[in-house]
Amino acid sequence: MLSLCKHCGREFKVRNRTQTFCSILCANRAHLNNKHSNLSLPKNHSEELAELFGILLGDGSVTKYFTKVFLNLAVEREYAPFVRSLFLKLFSGVPVSVWEKPNRGVIEVQISSVDVGAYLRNVGFDPKSRAVPVWIMRNPQFVKATLRGLFDTEGSVGIKYYHGKKKKSFYKQLTVTNINQNILTFLEEGLIANGLKPTLRSKKNIYISNGLDIQRYIDDIGSHNPKLLAKLHRRQIGEYVYTEGWQRGLLHRT
Repeated sequence: MLSLCKHCGREFKVRNRTQTFCSILCANRAHLNNKHSNLSLPKNHSEELAELFGILLGDGSVTKYFTKVFLNLAVEREYAPFVRSLFLKLFSGVPVSVWEKPNRGVIEVQISSVDVGAYLRNVGFDPKSRAVPVWIMRNPQFVKATLRGLFDTEGSVGIKYYHGKKKKSFYKQLTVTNINQNILTFLEEGLIANGLKPTLRSKKNIYISNGLDIQRYIDDIGSHNPKLLAKLHRRQIGEYVYTEGWQRGLLHRT
């Protein structure tokens, strides 16, 4: 599908339905100095803002001119529209670009706005320390939303197989990988505060292996990432059936 660039008027091949400029350069030039007179910034803290913090802490970047979220092109195409809609809901009046970068294997969801970057830094987003701000820590619902954003961007579901005497089973391991100790500490404390028991905490990983805790995570915290949800809800893989009795590294057979 071909379209005309809103800035330079050149004809270009559209990579996604939301693309209105032929390049990032044209998008930036169209919004000189990344200022938008009709931009609306959030007046209060909210669960949506907390979830965005989790997303940005996981796979995001906030600079003077740009706020970006980087997603896996191969498996997160269905999640990108949610991130874009969250940006639009929180920061109405500013365009949100979605760029597919096949050479890097990523999707970039981007806001080009000086004011959005300044706002996010003012409410506690520190690109260097990536610590969770106090206003999130003090509100249990905000903690849940931030956990959801982090697991949706940094989380993965591993499958472990077990050959029993009567049947073939598998269990799931929900994992977040991140080298930032501030984030790992928040994840551990946030999960425990919500009644979950992480089975392991290493220098860069935190795991949930207990089947009951994984179900509690689905019910109480949830996910907006279709890729993660599909794996969390999977009950059978070929001849293998899901075993919920896995606890603390031991499979309890009934």
